[in-house]
Amino acid sequence: MNPKEIKKLQARSRGLRAKVVSPTVVSVVSRSQPAVQHFVTVEWMGDGAIRTRCTCPWGMNGGVCCSHVMAALNVLAARKKRVISFWNDRDEAERQKHRMLRLVGHSAEDELYLTTRPA
Repeated sequence: MNPKEIKKLQARSRGLRAKVVSPTVVSVVSRSQPAVQHFVTVEWMGDGAIRTRCTCPWGMNGGVCCSHVMAALNVLAARKKRVISFWNDRDEAERQKHRMLRLVGHSAEDELYLTTRPA
């Protein structure tokens, strides 16, 4: 299940506080409930594919990319002095002329694209 308005979600993710807990886990403070933290697990699968899991309701119900996942990936990219952008469509991502990664879900239809560039 892919998000519909990915650019709005990406903008919202920039306001979330995220902290790297381990090389594969990031905690992200909930926007609607500031006392709650969601944990995002990131799995680097090779060939430019990334699989994530989030403990928020969207993630627990099969959602591929919530704002917490975006915030987690942003903080991991920032550690490498990189900036990422999210795209629903492969063609849109390819037009950016930057390195492209795939954010994959549990089915073939669940796939988003990321582009990464130097900060």
